[in-house]
Amino acid sequence: MKKYTHIIFDLDRTLWDFDRVSHEVLSEIYNELVQPLTTFSFEYFHEKYKVINSGLWDLYRRNEIKKDLLRVKRFTLSLEELGLDRPWIANQMADEYVKRTTEHAYLFPGTMELLAYLKEKNYSLSVMTNGFKEVQYPKIARSGLGPYFEYIFISEEIGYNKPDRRIFEFALKKMNTSPTEVLFVGDDYEVDIEGAADAGMDQVFFNPHTNPADGGKPATYRIAELSELMAIL
Repeated sequence: MKKYTHIIFDLDRTLWDFDRVSHEVLSEIYNELVQPLTTFSFEYFHEKYKVINSGLWDLYRRNEIKKDLLRVKRFTLSLEELGLDRPWIANQMADEYVKRTTEHAYLFPGTMELLAYLKEKNYSLSVMTNGFKEVQYPKIARSGLGPYFEYIFISEEIGYNKPDRRIFEFALKKMNTSPTEVLFVGDDYEVDIEGAADAGMDQVFFNPHTNPADGGKPATYRIAELSELMAIL
């Protein structure tokens, strides 16, 4: 079995259950601020929001849109899908969304057990995320993840977003190690797996929603549950 010394995890949808938290928080905000103004259901709004948000994040990763615009525009455009031109409500939703997502601590099953296992085996553990720093740091602290990580690499602090190989190279330099000694664990194939591979790192494609043997996209390892990583390491 290949020997690694460093493990880097993506955060959202890899350790932290982003979709569960986002759905819960958006539902709360929608019911408070939007539902009294429309006959559209939250489910309709949520489907529109997911498409809009995903498209804007693609632009953000390519440095084609600024963070502050993304934070609000995803709500402005989603409200417009309901026929609502309410920029002040979009601003309020943006602020509440960031605030409330930091107050949840939903992790994927087996996260803490896995990190404890890896720490016991003396791996150096880190996180690399494209998420916003004012959200990611509180999430890591509130969920109890902080003590396990030696480094927290946040793209907006470094200046490069995954999959830009420069953020991976920054991490390698900071950790003072070579890419052959690093294993990267993430859920987004293009952002995490292809990005890490381009930087010379082995990768674990975490794919909990479908059979990880399907699709045929190349990755060093594929897992459907975090506990499967213990068999690799």
